[in-house]
Amino acid sequence: MYEWLSRGCTAVLDCLAPARCAGCGDAGHVLCEACTAFLEAFPTPLIAGARAAFVYDDEVRLILHHGKFRDCRTALRALSWLGASRLTPPVGALVVPVPLSGRRLAERGYNQARVVAAAFADFHRLPIADLLERARETPPQSTLDRAARQGSVAGAFAANADVDGKRLWVVDDVLTTGATSNAAKSALLDAGAAHVEVAVLAAVL
Repeated sequence: MYEWLSRGCTAVLDCLAPARCAGCGDAGHVLCEACTAFLEAFPTPLIAGARAAFVYDDEVRLILHHGKFRDCRTALRALSWLGASRLTPPVGALVVPVPLSGRRLAERGYNQARVVAAAFADFHRLPIADLLERARETPPQSTLDRAARQGSVAGAFAANADVDGKRLWVVDDVLTTGATSNAAKSALLDAGAAHVEVAVLAAVL
């Protein structure tokens, strides 16, 4: 019901006010052709065990910032749809978003990784399932150095449903060191998943 209501509100707002590009502010599109052309595909197939659609540069950072902190989910969905076209999921996989902590979910009102994961699932026509939960609160990764990030998220995730024998595609928004995505992947493998791959919308080069 809430998802339906959110979609309805978005449609009404789109009618009342024209969309503006999250990259440059031009009216007409949430992501204009000029800004889309600047998006840089990630050059290597794997980084820290994950596949990334884009390089996390200034252009992508601005769009993600709008999505995370200005509640511009439409632009985040548009970028995620483009990203999904550059990634190939495991055959027969369930899409699993990396969960936010309860505190940050309450502050932000939604999980940006789930927005990305939903777009990936829609593009590839795969089911999506919230099979992970935060086992404990962790500090924001942006406040920690590389070494501290690894320790911060170790054991921070747990499977909250039966994943035994399942093929899973874990999705997050941004990868910096790979600590978060690898911790999520480990939790699912430890719970019995048969195969787990990780994909992110953007990664630091």
